[in-house]
Amino acid sequence: MNIQDRVGVVLVEPSEGGNVGSAARALKNMGFSSLGLVCPAEGFREDAQRLAVHAADLVENAQIFSSVPQAIQQAAWVVGVSGRTRAYPERKPPMGPGPFLEQLAALPAPGKAVLLFGPERTGLTNEHLALCHDILRLPTAPECPSLNLAHAVLLVAWEIRKRELPEATPEQATAARETITTGELDGLMQHARRTLEVIGFLNPQNPEWILRDLRQVFARADLDARELSVLRGLFHRMDVWISRHDGPATPNDSRQGKP
Repeated sequence: MNIQDRVGVVLVEPSEGGNVGSAARALKNMGFSSLGLVCPAEGFREDAQRLAVHAADLVENAQIFSSVPQAIQQAAWVVGVSGRTRAYPERKPPMGPGPFLEQLAALPAPGKAVLLFGPERTGLTNEHLALCHDILRLPTAPECPSLNLAHAVLLVAWEIRKRELPEATPEQATAARETITTGELDGLMQHARRTLEVIGFLNPQNPEWILRDLRQVFARADLDARELSVLRGLFHRMDVWISRHDGPATPNDSRQGKP
């Protein structure tokens, strides 16, 4: 069972069917398969299904509860997502996403967590928060702390999903993108020197001055095989153009150019 299957998302008294649909879509995007609703607005399903897109099944199969106590009665851990603090917050201050995810990961199986999201206009009330074991506060900007309901659902769902995603190891990253060798970089620089000399870009008295800077640029770019091929192709096309306009033959052309 993945962590999404152990988390129930419950929207408390949502007034807009569109927000229910958008929240369902966000949950489906992040691998969640269920949604709970406490006293949703009458006739919410039409707008909800329209905005749910590929998550219409979450709307259709949503559990409808008559109260918050009914929605959380099977939960081992209840977390209210809110910018509001409960009465006497010093007794247990709100937690951020990091501590929330750590505690969620440590929740003993088969216990389930329930996340409560409040009504669009008011958010969770103090009465709702009194039923929660903890409060999760998202770190929004102080000058604009309130989030759209579906956006809040998406952010929390993404944080949960992100914890489950495997991180690429250094070996995997190397396998995905193999950078060129020093010898291959030397070959590129030899090609660049020849072409840039022909077009008069290098100072004959001190050609290394530009070539050193160019090599540093290529080294910082940490080129891979495809990027090396692009640059060699670029210089080759310059060589071909020069050759066709009475310049020296390209390195792959046995024809002698003008003396």
